[in-house]
Amino acid sequence: MMCAKLLKNSGPKHILVVSQTNIGDVVLTCPVIDILKRDFPRAQMDVVVGPKAVSLFLDNPNFGIKVFDKQVPLSQKAAWFSDLYNTHYDCVVDLRRTGLALFLRPRYSTPISEVSWQTLLLGAKPSVPMGGRHKKDMHLNRLRQVYDFDSFSEKQYAILTTAEDEKFFEGAIAPALRGQDFIVIAPGAADSSKRWHLQGFAAVADHLSATKKIVFVGDAKDAGIVDDIQGRMKSAAISLAGKINLRQLSFTLKKCAWALTHDSGVMHLASYFNVPLLVLWGPTDLNRYAPWSQKSFILRRNEKCARCQDPKSKTVHNCMSFIEVDDVLNAVKKDMIPSPLWGGLGRGV
Repeated sequence: MMCAKLLKNSGPKHILVVSQTNIGDVVLTCPVIDILKRDFPRAQMDVVVGPKAVSLFLDNPNFGIKVFDKQVPLSQKAAWFSDLYNTHYDCVVDLRRTGLALFLRPRYSTPISEVSWQTLLLGAKPSVPMGGRHKKDMHLNRLRQVYDFDSFSEKQYAILTTAEDEKFFEGAIAPALRGQDFIVIAPGAADSSKRWHLQGFAAVADHLSATKKIVFVGDAKDAGIVDDIQGRMKSAAISLAGKINLRQLSFTLKKCAWALTHDSGVMHLASYFNVPLLVLWGPTDLNRYAPWSQKSFILRRNEKCARCQDPKSKTVHNCMSFIEVDDVLNAVKKDMIPSPLWGGLGRGV
């Protein structure tokens, strides 16, 4: 019965988690995967993701990957659905509300509506307030609609790095670091309105280079941005943009002192591994997408952005242009030095 709630002694044999498409959105679903794998270690689990995020989960023994590519022909999509149907999942946690459970007919599943059947029929209060929530918490609340877990998972099962990733780091990156601590800088973002200006990154990277190595990261599309920044710098820096996969990026983030990012997939990946973060924030909703690392500081200067002050305005967002180099350096001086200042989520003012 699809309205039943999963219990720890239910013993599901096969669980399907329907995740997201973009890298950052997929990372935000990983705490759900961690909880399910921790509480049902004997269950076989599969995770549905889009092609962009596949390398996050490659060679992960904790679950299988079911890649859904909406660009493939209809015949391939039909074969994909048939494969899921023939697997006979007894629990489906659909974090996209696709209605896939209606087709697969598992015993346990999340409802299509964000409001659970208990809320609708029994008048029960939602586990988490329905308004103004972080996306990660929205996914966790959706899991609660089918499974009342006791706690979050301290162990990470969803994104694993391997000895092969460590070997790559030690062979290709560590020699250039020469034993120095390093800072990861990710200047890319899918939306140009979220990006800070290149000269600012160059000036900040030059300043930070006095005490730490600088390692730029990003995908192949960001490689040109990083090249431009390096061309403006006076000091040397390492660029991994377009040169490493998501697992190697994960290992690099786990080894860094802290990271400087925009609202991006790199930011959410760093949050998952609890990496200290300084985030230059633009027009995105903070309540839903803020970094969730315990050591995060957000720098935002959107008071003069006409679009931020009036969403109905037809002007483009220019919030990032109001962030000054000194704003970033002052935030670094105040919050990025390991000290008791760390703790909780800071807000730039």
